[in-house]
Amino acid sequence: MNRKLIVSGVILIITGAVVAIGGGSVLTHFRAENDVAFTDTHNAELIKRGEYIARTSDCVACHTPPGEAPYSGGLAMQSPVGTIYSTNITPDKHHGIGDYSYADFRNAVKLGIRKDGTPLYPAMPFPSYQIIPDKDIEAMYAYFMTSVPASDKVIPPPAIPWPLNMRWPMAWWQFLFSRERQFVPPRNASDQLIRGAYLVEGPEHCGACHTPRNIFFQEKA
Repeated sequence: MNRKLIVSGVILIITGAVVAIGGGSVLTHFRAENDVAFTDTHNAELIKRGEYIARTSDCVACHTPPGEAPYSGGLAMQSPVGTIYSTNITPDKHHGIGDYSYADFRNAVKLGIRKDGTPLYPAMPFPSYQIIPDKDIEAMYAYFMTSVPASDKVIPPPAIPWPLNMRWPMAWWQFLFSRERQFVPPRNASDQLIRGAYLVEGPEHCGACHTPRNIFFQEKA
């Protein structure tokens, strides 16, 4: 009897693991939006707008270690589960994002999905960036692909112990705590207040650092 219970328990655990891992992969696949396209990357006005959006979104804070090339990545960020290193987001085709299509770029910035289809860790504030309109994501893409100097800096992998380094649970985290959303302006507010609310909730991602986290590391508010 005990042997049957043990075998049944093992089968149940294996089945649960397969469902969880497979389900995470399916969730990521269906959340990714790979049919979006953008080709106007050499529009001077758009590039200038993209630089402004990148500065507003403070990309440089995490993606530029002190004294190193802009956006070359590698800044070590301590998390409760280990050390994460920021991505090289220069247009280098081998070590940066130079081979990213616009869809790849948008999936990463707004949905937290890497080019290889696996989830990003929420150290990247994609839950906040979701409310940035696509026209500004297009502008950022144009800026990063044409006006940021390429860097061949190699970024080390995250220093997170197994099994916490597995990325598939992040798909479930994103499903539960990072649904794609739109900006909802405060009611009966002035244009200035609405603009401030958008900056705080979206590109400036103030809550990502200044809002306490719950047991699953989602923002409490």
